[in-house]
Amino acid sequence: MRWLVIALLCACGGKLPETRYYQLAVPAAPASEPAGDAVIAVEPLAADTAYEDERIVYRTTPYRLDYYNYHRWSAQPGALVAAYLEQALAKSGRFRSVVRAPSDAASLILGGRVVAIEEVDHSKTQWVGRIVLELVLSDAKRGTTLWTRRVEESEPLRVQSPEGLAEALSIAMARITAKIGPDMVAARPKK
Repeated sequence: MRWLVIALLCACGGKLPETRYYQLAVPAAPASEPAGDAVIAVEPLAADTAYEDERIVYRTTPYRLDYYNYHRWSAQPGALVAAYLEQALAKSGRFRSVVRAPSDAASLILGGRVVAIEEVDHSKTQWVGRIVLELVLSDAKRGTTLWTRRVEESEPLRVQSPEGLAEALSIAMARITAKIGPDMVAARPKK
């Protein structure tokens, strides 16, 4: 059925819109963070079913979600958010090293899931980017959980567009990273 619609559009001279891809941008590193001594592995995050898709989610009511058809994340949200966390934590200077996979050198593992990553349209002039994460910090050597955190941030969109959403969510993720960074350092296993 879908191919029939596409064929009819092409036959009528219609051109399919070009698909655009978006990612989160990590801000520049802070000027004077002290270097830490821990190595942390950031695992890809799981994502709730509605957000396992590269299509960008938007809401106009609390009861319904929709997807932009031609605007997508550059990776699935769990991988996208994990990559942001990896880069931001590496730039923070709080850790000796930040890696993507657990290794013998890693003393901490950060994992979890993306509960929500979406545009919320409150009205025709008020839109926000909303992200909700459930994060788990584990001791890599003992396999024990050091802490779990549910973090939620929202940021107004300067422009209602998928690019405006990526910008707003990047700002929200910077706040999340700033919140969890000190907790991660404090929770690291003592030698």
